[in-house]
Formats: sequence, structure tokens, C-alpha cells
Amino acid sequence: MRLFRLLLGVVVLLMAACHQEPDTPVPTPEKPDFEITINGTTRGSVTFSVEPKDMDAPYLCTVFTKAECEEFTREEFLVETIFQQLRDEASNVGKTLEEYMPEVVDRGAIAEAKFSGLAADTDYYIVVFGVDEANGYKQSTAVTRAAFKTMNVAGLVCDFKVSRAVENNSVVISVVPSDKEIKWYLCTMPKSQYDYYVTAEDGYQMSESYFYEYYFQQEINSLLEQGYTEQQVIDTLIHQGDMQLEAKGLQEYTEYYILIAGLILDEEGIVICTDVQREGYTTEGAAQSSMTFEIEVWDIGQMEASFRITPSNDKDKYCALVAPWDGVSTADEQMHRLVNQWGGWMDLMSNDRGVVEHVGASAFKLPAADTQYYIIAFGYDGGITTEAAMKTFRTLPGGSLEEVEFTISATNISPYGFTMNVASSDPTIYYVPGACVAGMYDEQTFIGYEEEAIDYYYTGSKDFNQSITICEVLDQYYYNGNCSVKVSGLQPDTDIMAYIFALDVHTGKVVKTYTFDNIARTSTLGVANPSIELVGYFSGDEEAGALFGDAAATKGRAITVVKYNDLDSVRTLFTTMVEGDCSNTTTYSDSELWSIADGFWTTCKVSSPYTFYLTDWNVEQTALAYATDNTGKAGAIARLYTMPTAENKGDIDDLKSLVEGLNSSTRASLELIR
Repeated sequence: MRLFRLLLGVVVLLMAACHQEPDTPVPTPEKPDFEITINGTTRGSVTFSVEPKDMDAPYLCTVFTKAECEEFTREEFLVETIFQQLRDEASNVGKTLEEYMPEVVDRGAIAEAKFSGLAADTDYYIVVFGVDEANGYKQSTAVTRAAFKTMNVAGLVCDFKVSRAVENNSVVISVVPSDKEIKWYLCTMPKSQYDYYVTAEDGYQMSESYFYEYYFQQEINSLLEQGYTEQQVIDTLIHQGDMQLEAKGLQEYTEYYILIAGLILDEEGIVICTDVQREGYTTEGAAQSSMTFEIEVWDIGQMEASFRITPSNDKDKYCALVAPWDGVSTADEQMHRLVNQWGGWMDLMSNDRGVVEHVGASAFKLPAADTQYYIIAFGYDGGITTEAAMKTFRTLPGGSLEEVEFTISATNISPYGFTMNVASSDPTIYYVPGACVAGMYDEQTFIGYEEEAIDYYYTGSKDFNQSITICEVLDQYYYNGNCSVKVSGLQPDTDIMAYIFALDVHTGKVVKTYTFDNIARTSTLGVANPSIELVGYFSGDEEAGALFGDAAATKGRAITVVKYNDLDSVRTLFTTMVEGDCSNTTTYSDSELWSIADGFWTTCKVSSPYTFYLTDWNVEQTALAYATDNTGKAGAIARLYTMPTAENKGDIDDLKSLVEGLNSSTRASLELIR
């Protein structure tokens, strides 16, 4: 039957060709699924309209570069990529694709819509296709594309006449642009910095224009961090017409570069519209100052001293420093040693102006007794600007390693650790406190570990500060006087001993040891062993501040709710949440978890044993809990693995019912733990 009809059709057509008949009306072409009109483009945006054939049907409208689109050999690959991007976006806010799609689909005509943030001078496609919301938002029409190209930034021609007037380590830069209407930005930096970012093989090897943009952005970010408004940033960094700029306090005897280019500044931001022009100059010696210094030192103790530095004027910058003295270096030698050692860091170290003093309760703390020190002051602003003034002194003798006494006590004893409190009779003696299971003390091995550690700290510190001394390292990393140390990683019901290694302040070597038997016994486990139940994961977007009063905090986050059970013998309940999966007791023992969670436990009311954690979607975390029983002993740590996802998200009405019920029973508002 189908063949017959086809042949008949051929006959009719032949007949029509052989006989003159009235003109047959041309069928009206079927309207496409979507008509896309490009209304206009800029360097970073496109304005467009979409006319769908079915005004009630949902559809997706997005933008891809032409290069991205043409990577896909088949249309369905492009569509699947778009859906995968949407799935990722949805998952990041705790939604399924079906929940997320109503937020991103369009219906009806789109008039004068805009895509922004596009690259200049780039080919793009607007991509549109229908979706079937009754069938999981699957593609329901063919893909319609509309090509466009963002505008090229017109390369403006502007020559900048740049002249430099160097005086000492300052420069006045005069700029005369050939186009007086064009805006411009100028920066100057040491040639060595430019080379590191642009030309050096071991550097970043940026293009000059990219480095110019990078430097510009860093200056913008710095001002914004200082509290400048956007308009103040523009007023500070962007110039127009003829202008003179001055840079002071530059590094002396240093080759510098100037980079300058024209800019377009509009509602889409800032873009470079001319070639980057580079100029150079070399600074001379730092401008000299007549400033002098008076240094006074008094109330010298074993490990402290009061001092005052009084400069002859309050406006010039100078460097002030206190450190151990070798007993022979002159002020001039010490000054040049510091400058050579710290190099470019000197600018950060030389921000003192006016009187500097440490007196009374603010007396300067020193690292060691019976040690020679120097106080130095000299002008510095890109280079040395004055002669150095230096005052030396020696701290009072410290105590004897043979006479020092240590006492140790243990507090906050738990099944897994305790706080070791060390009291020293002499605050000038540095020491290493330690603890171990009774019977496992190996003095020589432990001493070896500690001396290796001191050498490690000393060697590492010298990489940064070549003149650092052992006593300064001990001051940074070790103990003197009284201290409290948390000891963790232990097992329940275990006898613990302690030891003290007293150190030579000038060599860092262990010179005397002290041992203390049975300072503590970790407690046995209590009988209170709560369990943790997952109530559910809930959307912070759906909560929207209705329950916890902070929509901004819950936006885009998950609310993980846990309940604590088996609380009959509990006196106090402690809870926390840690990152990662710590639910495996083989991988993470209770002792290890105690160390990880130390300092993060919070108490939870037994009368309302729920915790509401504000968490990120798709991130593994472990809820932890332990409790003390009626005797005050802590029990084992309960664990619950959690990871909120769009697929395991609960009904927000269930959370509302729970919170409202708890608030009603407790007559107090529940809080999120962030």
C-alpha cells in the first residue's frame, strides 16, 4: 500500500509537469523551535533575545565559545556537558538536578538579556534547547545556536613621553601622553623584580603585558584591603593628561623599570588599550639625613632590660634592633652586616620614627641571662641614611644548672592524656619536658631525639637569619620558667612518668636530666557510652533563617543534625565534629581522636541531646561524642560518619517540626554550631 501510493504520487507530479495548471501555493516553512537575535556586543558581553515557538515550554539558554562547541563531534555530547555542569552546580548547593533546574530554565520570550564576563575578540555561540520537565528535564528539542563575536579592544595609539629626574634614591617621573584624553597607569619596580617575573629562566616568564596587568591588579588589591573604595582606588592609580609622579625611598644604586600603558575604563572594568611602554633609570645613593640618636639602657635584669632610643628628629625613618652581641663588632660593622643580611627586608624593618622605648612593665624581654647584647639605631630609607649609634650591655648572671629544681603535677587527667604542669625554680634555665609510659624511658635515645630537633630548628632558622644564636632559637621553641604542656595519645589506666632535659643556653645540648616516676595514671574508662544517631541532612537554602535566624550563614550550606542516645548514666555530654572519615577505630583509635579533637569539644545538654552542625555539601565529616559518668570518668568516644548530599537530603518540614518541638520543650532557642 505504501509503494502504491508513492508511485501514484510520482504520476501526479508528472502529469502536473505536462499540463498547465494554476500556480500551487508554496507551503509556509515551519517555525523553528527558537529564534535567537543578537542585539549587540561589547568587548565583554552580548545582548540578545530569544523567541521560542512554544511560549509555555521550558528551555535552557547558555553561552559557549565557538572553540568549546566545536570540540564536540555530536550534539548530544554538548548537551550532556551542559547537564553535567548543572549537576555539579546543583550538588554544590545540596540540590538534585530536578530541584535545581527550575532556577535556571527559561520560559517564554527573552528580550534584551545579557551574558557578561566574556573574553574580548572571541567567537561565541548562544546555545538554546528545550527540556521536558515531566521527564527529568531531558532534552526535548534540537539545539539552536546563534554565533557572535565580542568586540576587539581597539588598539589606540598613544605615545608617552616619559622623563626621569633622579636625585639620590628618589625619582620624579614626568609623563606627557600624545593623547590627552586617554587614561593611563604607571608603575615602577626594580629591574631584578621585572626580570624574575618576565625574563628569568627560573622565574614566571610572564609576557610584559601580562606582568603589567598582574602588577596593576596587585596594587588594586592592596588598596582595597586597606579599606579604599573602588573610586578611591581609581583616583589613586589611574591618571589622565600630563602629570608628574614622585617615588621616594627607593633602593639605592639600583636599576629600575617604568611600565606605562593607556587604559579604557567603563562599566565592564579596566582594559589595556595601548602597547605597554617600558623605560629605565638607576637610583643614586640614599639621601643622607643629619639625624642622630641617644640610646639609654637601665634596669638590666637576667632576661630583660629597659631602654629608650631618642632620635634628633621625628620625621626620618630608622631601624632599631636588639640582639646578642659578639663582643667585638663595631656599630658600623654591625649596621652593614644587618643591611647585607636582610637586603630588601630592610624596608620592612625600618619603619620607626620618633622615640622608641621599652620601660617598666613593657621592658624588653631577652632570650638569655649572662649574655652580651647590643641596641643599634641607624637611619634607613632605601639605603643607609645616617651613621649608626650602638649601646652594649650584659644581662645579669643566671642560675645554676646544678641548683635548679623542677616539680611536676598532673591535672585534667583523662583516659587518653593529661595536663603536665612544670614549675621551675629558675626562669633562666631552658628545658625540654616530656612524658612516657612507665618502663619505656630510654634516656640516651630521647636525648638524641631532642638534640637533633634543636639542630634542625637552628639550621632552619639560619636559612632565614644567618646571625641567629642558639639562645634565640631556644627562646622561640623551648621552655623556661613555669609551663603547662598537654600530654595526649595515651591509653586508659596506664602509669606515666615524666622527664626534664635541662639545656645549655649557648650550645643547646642537654646538660642535665631529671626524672619523675608515676606522676600520673590515666583514668579508667567510665561507664557512660553515648551513641550517635543521624537525624538527617537539611538544606540551609530551604531553612533560609526561619529556624536559626541567620539566612546568610545557612545559604548554600547543609545542616547536619545528630542525636545522642544511651544517656542514662551520663553526667556531662561532650560533642564535636571533625573533618574526614574518622569512623574506623582501626585507622583512628580513641586515643588519636582525643588528640585530634582536643580543644574543640563543646558541652551538649542531656535534656535536649541534639546538635545542629552547619556543614558543606559533599564533604566527609565525623561527629564525635563522649560523656563523663556520675563519678566524673570519661567513657569511650562515639563516632558517626556524615556526608550531606543532594540525594540524602531530608524534608525541611521534618527539621522545622524537630526544632519547634525542642524550642517549645526547652523554652530556649537552639543554635547552629559553625
